[in-house]
Amino acid sequence: MTFTIPTSSKPYLIQNPKDIPTPRLLVFENRLLDNIERMRNILKAVNPALGLGDLCVHVKTQKSEWTTRILLEQGVTFFKCSLNEVDMLVDCDVPAIFIAYPLLSADAQRVARLIKAHPDIEFTVQVGHPSHAEILASIAVSENITWRYLIDVNIGMNRTGVQAEGAFALYETIKDSPSLQFVGFHGYDGHIHQADKQIRGQMVTESLGRLFHCINTFDEHKVRIDQVIIGGTPSFIADAEFLQHHRLPTRIYYSPGTWIYFDSKSQELLPDTFDYAALILAQVIDKPTRDTATLNVGHKRWAVDQGPIKLFSNSGLKALSWNEEHTVVTEPQNTTLSIGDYVLFVPAHVCSTVNLWESFVVINKDGAIVRKDCPVDARNR
Repeated sequence: MTFTIPTSSKPYLIQNPKDIPTPRLLVFENRLLDNIERMRNILKAVNPALGLGDLCVHVKTQKSEWTTRILLEQGVTFFKCSLNEVDMLVDCDVPAIFIAYPLLSADAQRVARLIKAHPDIEFTVQVGHPSHAEILASIAVSENITWRYLIDVNIGMNRTGVQAEGAFALYETIKDSPSLQFVGFHGYDGHIHQADKQIRGQMVTESLGRLFHCINTFDEHKVRIDQVIIGGTPSFIADAEFLQHHRLPTRIYYSPGTWIYFDSKSQELLPDTFDYAALILAQVIDKPTRDTATLNVGHKRWAVDQGPIKLFSNSGLKALSWNEEHTVVTEPQNTTLSIGDYVLFVPAHVCSTVNLWESFVVINKDGAIVRKDCPVDARNR
């Protein structure tokens, strides 16, 4: 059976959908591999010297050992995560992990034990406030470890991090701690998700300008900066293009996450950049009126934080209402869905949608099921 998704490059093939109990999260292996190749080509188009080794891929989107191991095989060696995914990355034996989340005492204790248990993995944490450094220093003494840390700089999102003009003062406050090793900066620009490409470019200029202020200040004081991590999916291309004309004297890593599976919200911002690799297969369970149908899936299985579903395999369908277990759609004129019919759709926000599933079905390029129950390993951690 083939399913056509608007804005996707080619139809989706599922050989035997009857073998898949619905609703179900599906990951199309060939689309995922194609996204990795697209990423490789995008980076080279900006700068021929760039490659997958310049990524610090955020795994909050996919939360899966299976997908992480594919990224490793393709050449990604550095991974970004929240506390929820760190165990999954450790289980994959990745070479380097950046935990992009301020660590409170219990969390720092847990990560310290991971550092001791896995000396071959290079762990990096973030500091955006003197209190973060105090917590880390205290744990370092009890666990006999040294923390590699990035100063988390608030470059415009106003969620975490020190203001750019206060970054050096923060460093001065903690630089003499024997258990804290400064390695660079983290500047996440998650506030840059405007639909207009020109506006996004202007905001990237402003955000990276704040980061440049930090880098220049540290450079003036002869403080070595080993690495800088920047960029989410909506902004990483603009970040890389900007840095082509404003070189930094340090190693830059880009940290997009959503691109690996992509979703309809990302398509609005970056049209035709990547393809949808993770979709939901549902079925019609009822026909409440002549021109509506009810699907057997609700917002307990697709995340509603970026709005309703917009991309269905059945042309003209529109989400009318949604509840925990149901989604009611309106049908276009002259089409009729029947009970039991299959509908494939794209999540508006794939990151939070994936977290709602215990596992997913892997479909290969021929439409065959190659794994029926692939775990979302880092779900609910």
